[in-house]
Parts: sequence; C-alpha cells; structure tokens
Amino acid sequence: MPSLKDFVDALKAGWFPALAAFVGCAIVVLGDYYQLPYLDEIPKFILNVAVIVGVFSFSILSANVARVPVAIWKLIRNRRYARMFKEKIISEIKAAPKAEEEILSYLVTSGRKAFVAKIDNRRLMPLVAKGILVRLTGTHSSLAWPYVVRDEAWEYLTQNRERYYYEDRFGTRDPFDWRNEYF
Repeated sequence: MPSLKDFVDALKAGWFPALAAFVGCAIVVLGDYYQLPYLDEIPKFILNVAVIVGVFSFSILSANVARVPVAIWKLIRNRRYARMFKEKIISEIKAAPKAEEEILSYLVTSGRKAFVAKIDNRRLMPLVAKGILVRLTGTHSSLAWPYVVRDEAWEYLTQNRERYYYEDRFGTRDPFDWRNEYF
C-alpha cells in the first residue's frame, strides 16, 4: 500500500497527476453523496482520505494555474534581456578597435566559430571581457585553450560577412598558434 509520502512524490510530477487525483476523489465523494451503488458501502475512512487527497490535489492544481502568469512574465523578461544583450554585443562589435576587428574578421572569413589559442593571449582578452568571445572551462593546455565566438556575435558577423572580410597578408596558416608571433 503506498504511503502519503509516495502520493505527494507522485503529485510533484505536475498538474496531470493532481488532476487525475482530484477527479478520482471527486467521483468518490460525489458518489457517496448521491448514494451510488457500490459507493454507499465504502468505509468512512476511505471517504475521509478522498476528501483530504482531493483538497490537496486541488491546491496543487490552483498553484499550477497561478504559476502560468509568472512563467509567461519570466519568458517575456528573458526574451527582452536576450534582445538587450544581443544589441550590446552588436554595439561592442561595431565599436571594436582595428586589432579586435581584425581578429573577428579572420574568424568569420575562415569560418572558425571555435578555435584554440594561448590562455593569456593579450589580443583576445578585450574580446573575452566584452563578452564577444567565451573562454571555455575545463582542463586544457595553456598553449591551446579553447575559445568560442558567442552565438549572438557569430550571427551578426556572418550576416555582415562582406564587411568583416580578412585578407591574409602574412600567409599564416593559424594566427592563434602560440608559435606564431603575429597574433
């Protein structure tokens, strides 16, 4: 026989188990009230349990209904913050100095959203600080640390690919390689 704790754990799954419990308990209580066959002979403690479980499941349903406007508000707020963050990233890219623009141009021209570079690469640090590049976490070599261009920045750069075209003047294969002194 399941305990009340098991029932409470089952109701944590969401509104659907609470609705099923509420409908079942309502049928038992209303069946006893209208003296339906088979339900008029149930013990009194089952009726008491049905009332308690029905009230409990109704409170879960009402809490889930009250949570809907909060979830919608959070969704609207998160979308607004994401749009504001994207606008900030785009403005940072547009205002980037020539050295930073060269790095972004190289990345978008070569199609490298992810790359490796020294962990203390001084030319990449401003882009990381502005949020355009993300230095990934984990255990890596300090000479080949993984970086990735943030999705918002990459989307803007690929849409404006003609503006951010990089011409390789020095014939370097990988400007982020620690053995190469250009970057």
